[in-house]
Amino acid sequence: SVQRAHQNTLEVLPLVLIQVCTAGLVYPRTAAAFGGIWVLGRFLYGYGYAKGGPKGRMAGGILSNLSSFPLFFMTVKIAYDFLSK
Repeated sequence: SVQRAHQNTLEVLPLVLIQVCTAGLVYPRTAAAFGGIWVLGRFLYGYGYAKGGPKGRMAGGILSNLSSFPLFFMTVKIAYDFLSK
């Protein structure tokens, strides 16, 4: 149901927002681009879940997860650079 897709999004939203904000301090355009792709992926996730059930969420889930990995690695790089000074 759409409510489950919404709950899934709310579960990961705080982490993604922290990553976008942190990565945006050093890489603002890249972080904004991947954050926008994440939002698009979550929209497709919810739409696919509503129309096709659990199997319909696959494309949106893949897109949002693929866009969150670069955000994670940018955040880790920023933390590493900060701590190694």
